Amino acid sequence: MRAIGDATLRARLFLFLGCLTLAMGAPSVIAPAASAATWTLVSCSQSDGQSAPTDGWSTVQVASPGPYSGDTNSCDQAGGAMFATSGSEWPQSRGSGWMWQFNAPQGSTIAGGTLDVMLTSPEGEAFVLTPNYNYDAADVVVNCQFNLLCGSNGTFTGTVPIDHPGGTSLFAAATCLGPGQPGTSTADCTAGDGANGVNAQLAIYSAEIELDSNATPAATGFSGSLLSPDAHGTADIAFTASDTGGPGVYTVTVLIDGKAVYQGTPDTNQGECASVGTDPNGYLEFLYEQPCQQTETVDVPVDTTTLADGTHELKVVVTDAAQNSSTVLDEAITTLNSTTVSALLNSPPTSTAAPVYSLSLDAATKQLTSGLSRLYSHSALKLSGTLESTSGVAAPGVPVTLWGQPASGGDFSELAKTMSDGSGAWTLTAPRGSSRLLRVVAGANARAATATSSVSVRETVTPVLSLHVATPGGARIVFTGQLAIAPLGTPRPLVIIEVRGPDGWQAVGAPTRVGAHGHFHYTYPSSPLTIGRSFSFRAETPATGLWQTALSSTRNAVVH
Repeated sequence: MRAIGDATLRARLFLFLGCLTLAMGAPSVIAPAASAATWTLVSCSQSDGQSAPTDGWSTVQVASPGPYSGDTNSCDQAGGAMFATSGSEWPQSRGSGWMWQFNAPQGSTIAGGTLDVMLTSPEGEAFVLTPNYNYDAADVVVNCQFNLLCGSNGTFTGTVPIDHPGGTSLFAAATCLGPGQPGTSTADCTAGDGANGVNAQLAIYSAEIELDSNATPAATGFSGSLLSPDAHGTADIAFTASDTGGPGVYTVTVLIDGKAVYQGTPDTNQGECASVGTDPNGYLEFLYEQPCQQTETVDVPVDTTTLADGTHELKVVVTDAAQNSSTVLDEAITTLNSTTVSALLNSPPTSTAAPVYSLSLDAATKQLTSGLSRLYSHSALKLSGTLESTSGVAAPGVPVTLWGQPASGGDFSELAKTMSDGSGAWTLTAPRGSSRLLRVVAGANARAATATSSVSVRETVTPVLSLHVATPGGARIVFTGQLAIAPLGTPRPLVIIEVRGPDGWQAVGAPTRVGAHGHFHYTYPSSPLTIGRSFSFRAETPATGLWQTALSSTRNAVVH
């Protein structure tokens, strides 16, 4: 925790007030050229509504706030956020408050992205700055001061772009300024100044921060029987892949004569080195500042019996999480699987048909094949088993892929892939998703729709729907929450607010459509006759072809 000095803050506040009106034999290793690419760190909430870590974020005390100011992190809850608050229940020093600060990982700079935020400031200011902690047009991303620039109701809620690229830090704060409009008072914020108990408040519901990385993937220590003359059978190539100063080794690709014989993530880093999607610019999204290992040992088996005897071109490509890519090996190899000409002539004709494999399931996976229903938050599934040839022999080094088809029909899409290990064992994890048919197939070119042997699991999914109710006064009732599922579809789903009456649950006002991240915000102007009365509310989203009807928990509120 760091404190920003009062004198420095006053000088910056003065500058900001003045600028408020401004616009807003041995392996031949290739030495790869330097490159630059981009990846996205997702914080607090993912695009599908699921919670995300707050890696890289920390809180900073601004000057000396009073006892009712502080920071709150509820990102582990549906609809949660990183809050910074300057409270009004206790006198606050002018310029005091709290701030969430993001620092990019070493070797990366902030290139852009978006923030899903809420800002309100009846007696203060709430703001986001980058790349510097300066209140000027070159650094202000979004700000709200004495409820100016905050919309008609004094609160701004929405998605803003992270402009001013090139820095390594982002600052999001809420501070007290004192009563009155800008420039009219220098008094402290006294108790009771702020509306709804706050002088200023800022919330970050979701952050998608695009990070530029100049790291150059590399590899050393190449060895293995694939590099020996006349490689035969299942040969291997081993080496150490690295991504010094970068987001880590994401994929390794081994190509022979331009065709990939292996492509995968050698080490998923306990699941952290797994992309959770792509942002609107097409950059891969991850949940941690160091998603993948910067150094790892790779050992790839290659079935040389599928290659013609003779000379082949071998290439190895290492790609990091930012999609910086380097060809780390490019050399000729030789294979020999036919010992004599006579043996070749006397052998039976080879079959061009693709090999057929038998998929055996472990006990937990076998239970899933009868079908299951789950909440979206628990819809990710782990499927495991072993792979054998038709003769009952373990089949190592064979691609095993997982495909998904939406419950509403359509094409299968590939969700995950792996290679069977030395004993034929394999494990695949399906990411969270809507209702669907999952199918596992084995083979180099196997596809879900045409595979001879496959395993299928039908999954029915219900979204997670949250609801929060606030009654700020004037008989207004404010409903907020989040529909957590992906994809949301087009058009985005509707949420219906309901109140419990003598005849059961009844709709309140009109349905509201969720935003890009599943959040919704609906203000209902109730009758003054309801003031002082308590009501029970819930939210509902109707069933679609992709999910079952979802209901939120019941919330009780007294109208003010």
